[in-house]
Amino acid sequence: MKTLREYYAEMGLSESQVLTLNQELSIEGLAGLTDFVHEKRLRSLNQAKGDAWGHGPDMDGESIASEVQKSHMNMSMWKRTLSPVYKVKGFTIGAVRPGKEAAIDYKNINHYKHCTCHSCKSGKRVMGVNNPHDMFPYVAKKDVLISVRRRYLKSGKVKVTPWTFEHLFSLIEKAYSSYEKLLALELLGSIMVRIAFMLDHEEDEEGILRLHLPKIATEEMVGRLPKLGEGKWAIPIEAVIYFLDILGYNEDIKVDVCGYRNLVREYARGTKNQDNGRTNTLLTISHMLAAVLHRRPIGEFAYGLHRGMGMNAMSKGQIPPAYPLLYSNLEDWLDREITELGWSPQI
Repeated sequence: MKTLREYYAEMGLSESQVLTLNQELSIEGLAGLTDFVHEKRLRSLNQAKGDAWGHGPDMDGESIASEVQKSHMNMSMWKRTLSPVYKVKGFTIGAVRPGKEAAIDYKNINHYKHCTCHSCKSGKRVMGVNNPHDMFPYVAKKDVLISVRRRYLKSGKVKVTPWTFEHLFSLIEKAYSSYEKLLALELLGSIMVRIAFMLDHEEDEEGILRLHLPKIATEEMVGRLPKLGEGKWAIPIEAVIYFLDILGYNEDIKVDVCGYRNLVREYARGTKNQDNGRTNTLLTISHMLAAVLHRRPIGEFAYGLHRGMGMNAMSKGQIPPAYPLLYSNLEDWLDREITELGWSPQI
């Protein structure tokens, strides 16, 4: 049976290349990361809720949806505030406000049943409110909105739908088109784990936390899988990663407004830092990639996604066997058979 060393050799990597990637990507103390990164996540949450990225004008839900549908080919016509965050290869990735949940007539948010804000704790659960900090993550190129699905109807009209998890999963699954793409998808999944815990985020000169992709792993990934999507709507894989990072900021905003205030939950024995929000969302992406690569059971992932109402994050114990380059002791695993990691023997 194939060993992990032999697998990476088949991927075209020398042992020194494997260890170099491991040195860049490895994670120490995975079990304690939730607490270790909490302060940085809290800073990022407050950054996203603050004025670094403009909140834009008051708008109703119909006006917000109309901008996407009618002006997806020219975002310069949008009334909402566009805040560019990243630029790569002619593409801009950023946040638009207000998002749909920040519409003045949006009333679909209820605080969690276990919320301990003053109102909920007193027995008056907060229900039917909006999320004033909600934003719309976007990818654009020359004012054309890229991060949407366009369906061309028989009537000649175009139905425009913002990217959903289904569309993102489809983009990634279609990339599994050849044996040579396996390492690129493994690197993508490994990078997503690190982004989930904000391990590669650093403050810029303005004090804003931004993602700095791991250089060596990103170059190797891009060399094997430069783009996702097809035709004129294909986009650099880095742009998809940056989009998911912005999505992560918004996911923390969503759970904060619903009751995980400051990304903690109060229990009878005290407060506990939570992975809900960014971490669980992006670890769901990593879990999906692991299933695509046959390193996690597809049925288990799909069932968990159903039970989790669209979320099925990898547990911390599941992460290193699926993404060995994250191991802090990879050399101890190189001569083990891949089946010991839970991979399909067909790999």
